[in-house]
Amino acid sequence: MDRRGFTLLELLIVIGIIAILAATIIPNFIGFDREARLVATKTNLNAIRTRVSLFRTKEGRYPEELEELLEATYNDMGIEIPYLDKVPPEFISFKKGNSEIENLISEEPLTGAGGWAYYQDRARVVVNWDRSLDSKWGDDEEEVPSEW
Repeated sequence: MDRRGFTLLELLIVIGIIAILAATIIPNFIGFDREARLVATKTNLNAIRTRVSLFRTKEGRYPEELEELLEATYNDMGIEIPYLDKVPPEFISFKKGNSEIENLISEEPLTGAGGWAYYQDRARVVVNWDRSLDSKWGDDEEEVPSEW
């Protein structure tokens, strides 16, 4: 009689190998998402700050509101280019990102709702998250994103 298929022992060996591989590979990916969210938020924050500086250089003043970077353009070798095409998201408050903007003055506290806060009187952009990061953020625990 010709039987084709795998024996129980062969299946157990393959499952064991897969389990060993998963146990060694999965820990490398845990935290990858967290780290990517932190790096993306810091990069986006620096990009906005750079655009505020470019606005100051080109216009001779700081923007009155951060949204002005979306509306105003500058001439780059004969081409009108907006200072920002769109507001980049921060990924601390929401995994999918938050591009909300709050325009504040120095005396006003952050709402902590996520997104960005623009202190109009200081021309300073910060992450609108004034709480310490919790333990799920690993090595960055206790950092306060609004202080970056």
